[in-house]
Amino acid sequence: MAEQNDLYTAPDLYDLLSDGVPGDAAWFAKQAAKAKRVLELAAGTGRVTIPMARAGAKVTAIELREPMLELAAQKLEKEKPDVRKRVELYQGDMRAFDLKQKFPLIVIPFRAFQHLHEVKDQRACLECCREHLTGQGTLVIDLFDPNLRILGNNLDVNGTAARLFGETALPKGERIVAMSSRVTCPEEQRFEETIVYEKFDRSGKSVWRRAHKIHLRYFFRYEMEHLFELSGLEVVKLEGGFKGQPYQHGAEQLWTVKRA
Repeated sequence: MAEQNDLYTAPDLYDLLSDGVPGDAAWFAKQAAKAKRVLELAAGTGRVTIPMARAGAKVTAIELREPMLELAAQKLEKEKPDVRKRVELYQGDMRAFDLKQKFPLIVIPFRAFQHLHEVKDQRACLECCREHLTGQGTLVIDLFDPNLRILGNNLDVNGTAARLFGETALPKGERIVAMSSRVTCPEEQRFEETIVYEKFDRSGKSVWRRAHKIHLRYFFRYEMEHLFELSGLEVVKLEGGFKGQPYQHGAEQLWTVKRA
């Protein structure tokens, strides 16, 4: 029987197969280089934080979960001194923070905002961001656009059959394979995904198996527009990905907003 935990208590496993959206880290690094100073919320293990600092930006990064923050700090220690000195890591909650400073750019990459399931939490986060933006500053949030065809296949009690989530090779011929299944709750606009990681030795024998869960809320386009307006923010643009694609159903919701 696989032991079950929140995935974010196992940052090493999270890092193995969580590469973000293709091109997102480079895109955020480019935006950070232009802004010079950036606040990143839900920074995780530093996957986006460090590229932004390498691009020359001063990065203030907030992460709630201590294991994720510890791994980010370990990664940062391997960087050049000039990169390390540009990053400040803080343990904190994106729904309630007060840094006593304002930023020309705030970013919430890779679905992190979708961990906020309640409207009061979503608004608290957005209002905190608004208070930390400079007059012409912008907030960038990346969400997935809910694909109704996919969600419609996950409505049964048992959700989808297990599918390959990812696989990675380890030293000495070992490997880790991850399978996932998902159940969607349309009444609450959220889904629960269970990812089972299994490690195999070089002979193919299973060494261990661990199950981790992710709970994400999904947002429709005009729902987000209303949330921004209620939180004192104004939409600058909505893009469908990190190559400047127009918004389209089932792709990305890449929002850029500013103080209203």
